[in-house]
Amino acid sequence: MTHRRGPHRHGARAASAVGAGVLAVALLAGCGTGPETIGPTGVDELVVPSPSPDPADFVADVDNAWWPLVGGSTATYDDGTGRLLRRTVATAPERVGGVQAVAVRTEAVAATWGEDALPPPRTEWFAQDRRRNVWLVGGTLADGSRWEAGVDGAAAGLVVTGTPRTGDGYVRRAAPGPADVRVRVLAVGETTTVGGEEVEVARLEVTTAGATVSEAEAAEGGRPTAGRTRAPQVGEEVLARGVGPVRLTGPFGDWVLVAP
Repeated sequence: MTHRRGPHRHGARAASAVGAGVLAVALLAGCGTGPETIGPTGVDELVVPSPSPDPADFVADVDNAWWPLVGGSTATYDDGTGRLLRRTVATAPERVGGVQAVAVRTEAVAATWGEDALPPPRTEWFAQDRRRNVWLVGGTLADGSRWEAGVDGAAAGLVVTGTPRTGDGYVRRAAPGPADVRVRVLAVGETTTVGGEEVEVARLEVTTAGATVSEAEAAEGGRPTAGRTRAPQVGEEVLARGVGPVRLTGPFGDWVLVAP
């Protein structure tokens, strides 16, 4: 998969504060028809994280071009050493955090990991609002328990907006227990090649803070003491239009989509 920069896109690019967004209104000069009002884009008007998503604002499907979830579909990622992870989308939505959400299960392909310890499988629930913003409304934890927006102080975090905008920043995960995950949009409009076709991509910086070292990790050579808080970990996520995540990099490795 090749990756290169595309043409710069002009427009509003100021970083947005986490929390209640600010309504941005842009006027374009029409051709003799008067100015046209442009609706909110990026994180404008969004409350992130959202402690209690309103079911009336959400739809059953997740068809955001940057994070499409087709029921029953799978995606396989390779870390460059032959180890594989597979993401599987549930066939039907379910109610999580008070809204219709789609489950995505990520698990190691055991036969490709050899003697390496397998990471525990993980399930996350995603929901889409009427503006095609995708939210993380629930997930499983390392101990097998589960968090859900609106329960025990957990809130829904923003995964990606319907119209990603360079410079926007927001919280993806702020649930009690797991680490906080924050996202900043680095660029929109670059291109990459997926399956032999050139597609537009959005690059996101993903910062995880507050994670603690598990007992299993501490048992491995050179690992910090169990229970200690890790230093913030910064990675990058590349989302391809019409495909979804095609590359994830960071301290955990460099995972590239090899089989949609």
